[in-house]
Amino acid sequence: MMVPHYKPSFGEAEKLAVRQVLDSGFIAQGPKVRELENLLSKALGKQFGIAVSSGTTALILALRALKVTSGSEVIIPSYTCTALWHAVKAVNATSVFADIENRTWNLDPEDIYRKITKKTSAIIFPHMFGQPGRIRELLDYGIPVIEDIAQAFGAKIKGKPAGFYGTISICSFYATKILGGGEGGMLFTDSAEIDSYLRNIRDYDEKESLIPRINAKMTDIHAAIALAQYHRFSEFTEKRKRILTQYSSVRGNHRILIPTDSTEFQPNLFRCIIDHPEKSADELIQLGKKSDITVRKPVFYPIHYYLNDNKLPHTESAWKKQVSIPIFPNMTGKEIERVMNFLKQL
Repeated sequence: MMVPHYKPSFGEAEKLAVRQVLDSGFIAQGPKVRELENLLSKALGKQFGIAVSSGTTALILALRALKVTSGSEVIIPSYTCTALWHAVKAVNATSVFADIENRTWNLDPEDIYRKITKKTSAIIFPHMFGQPGRIRELLDYGIPVIEDIAQAFGAKIKGKPAGFYGTISICSFYATKILGGGEGGMLFTDSAEIDSYLRNIRDYDEKESLIPRINAKMTDIHAAIALAQYHRFSEFTEKRKRILTQYSSVRGNHRILIPTDSTEFQPNLFRCIIDHPEKSADELIQLGKKSDITVRKPVFYPIHYYLNDNKLPHTESAWKKQVSIPIFPNMTGKEIERVMNFLKQL
């Protein structure tokens, strides 16, 4: 049987959480959503947390809250999930792609600066693969920053949580994320005005005024699962650390690029990204198949490739060379051993 690239780590805590919500008879947005909002906003050092139906919805609402609209430009990476491009498109704005740097493999602040124009209304900065990036350098640019921690909840930058630095920060609770709730997302901010706006437009029912709103609520079922995952976060992190230690002990020609720890950046170990000096990503994926291991490219396709946009040399090089190998809390000893044997053969 193939070792999966990722598998959610659900147990009795998550099952009990769901049963309690079902037994309560209140499954829509309710007390569990409010509990999750309060808990996670405190964890990130933000004044407000606003739960919504998905991470993509969170991005769209964040752009709307910042008044990004037709004629606006939003700087995003290409080496990321297409959700960012879809969110920008949803508010009729234009995506401008900046390249990544080869230290954290996140957006390059210098290239972002070169892409800023009079039309730039926001920057979306995702900390990819659980590896925090150089977001603090953007704070002097005078442009609102949406900090995307969909893959980086629990990571730290200079001792502060990833998600602390954004004008608005967002996360996702999709099944394969670090806190897998099945579906759901959340926005975080210190602005009472933004908080009020987001709570007003995430639900259209029983309002005193008629303005464009959407049904973007998170359910108590998804919130309960995410809460159970949050309370197990330390357990999950310790398991990931043990697996990474075993991978790091393997001598081979590969390099572990992510996670990379330093005094500035503390990753959450969500993904383990490797490359090889003589093999392409496609070759590594095929070798993984021969070893019954699901090895994947970290990003399915750089977004600018779809659009025949400007060249982004670091993005293109990373996509051609990097792969992600399995690392998740409920890996079995045999699965870990199989991945280690794969690394030894490289």
